[in-house]
Amino acid sequence: MPSLVKDWAARASHRMQAKVGYRFLRTKRFGLDWLDDASRIARQGWHPSFTKLDVVFDVGANVGQTASKLVQRISPQAIYSFEPVESTFAQLQANTKSLTSVHCLNYGLSDVNANSSIHIYESSVYASTCDRTPVMSPENETYLRTETIKLKTLDKARAELGVEKIDLLKIDTEGADLRTIQGAQASLQSKAIGLIVFEFYRPSDATGASGTLFPVDEALVSHGYRLVAFYTDHVHPDRATGIYNALYMPEPQ
Repeated sequence: MPSLVKDWAARASHRMQAKVGYRFLRTKRFGLDWLDDASRIARQGWHPSFTKLDVVFDVGANVGQTASKLVQRISPQAIYSFEPVESTFAQLQANTKSLTSVHCLNYGLSDVNANSSIHIYESSVYASTCDRTPVMSPENETYLRTETIKLKTLDKARAELGVEKIDLLKIDTEGADLRTIQGAQASLQSKAIGLIVFEFYRPSDATGASGTLFPVDEALVSHGYRLVAFYTDHVHPDRATGIYNALYMPEPQ
């Protein structure tokens, strides 16, 4: 009888996959959803200093997609959403005005405390301070204009906001994620940052294009952080690039 139940369950699973494109997976598997994994790591106490996801820095908040997801799924006490582009920031404020835990800040986090240029494209999610990434540059037909924005280092922003520690740092800055990490040296060294998830396009790039994994990995490992899992959002069918995320955490001392 047990074998018949297993056979029935397997057939039901295959039928569901064929009809609607879904299949059953074991929930204990890592690498499917970074927020699920981050929540599990905190809940299970993998690091004694980061057992809750109460304070989140959402760097490259865009129009509030991540902030809304965080509120719905884990309800942090405070989400600091950083978005430097004025028009996008206005949408972020409008989309999160009813979310009392979300604090919108109209500047980006990078490796300098200064004004900088950002390239704007038809889709606001591609806005980048990088001159060129493996997926976008001002030569692209969707390029619209370049604007001046304000940047701060994460270390400076954390001090100004009076944030003692960041339980979850999410970075999505379209190729400039390494610069955000470089502006967080003091916070990383003191382990004031717990889980870190960032976006990249490929492991490395011979042309020096921004948005690669290895330089960020090197920077994080040098501060005692380690890789947990990778997440694939998109793979380009005929170019050696994609959209991926990586989840890191500090090694317990």
